[in-house]
Amino acid sequence: MVNGSSNKTAAGILLTGVVTVVVMSILLLFLVENYQVQARFMYSTREYYEVQLIKELFLTDYLADLPTKKQDSGQVNYNKGTLEYKKEDEKLQLTICVKKQKRNFIVSLPAEKKQEQSTDDSSQQSSFK
Repeated sequence: MVNGSSNKTAAGILLTGVVTVVVMSILLLFLVENYQVQARFMYSTREYYEVQLIKELFLTDYLADLPTKKQDSGQVNYNKGTLEYKKEDEKLQLTICVKKQKRNFIVSLPAEKKQEQSTDDSSQQSSFK
């Protein structure tokens, strides 16, 4: 039977179909995983910059106030989170809460302007000797 049908290729289509479905499923899984990783990264990056923004806004306001108006501790509420602060010696301890993220910072406070000027004057006098 030279001109008859051949049974050798009967399973070839089924095997090709199964391999195609498996490859497409794996590609779909990689795509979904990539999307989830990207979404988590974007979310954490946004929270990071919100925390940094709150810190900079607070430090700008805190350092601009007169020394007599500054409090040693307190809490400030912003629309994206809250900030708690406590002054210890010449350092300011900040705790910032944004959504589920809580970060702690310790910031060195600059010396008073009068003290800076007096140290600058003494250094100038010693250089002229």
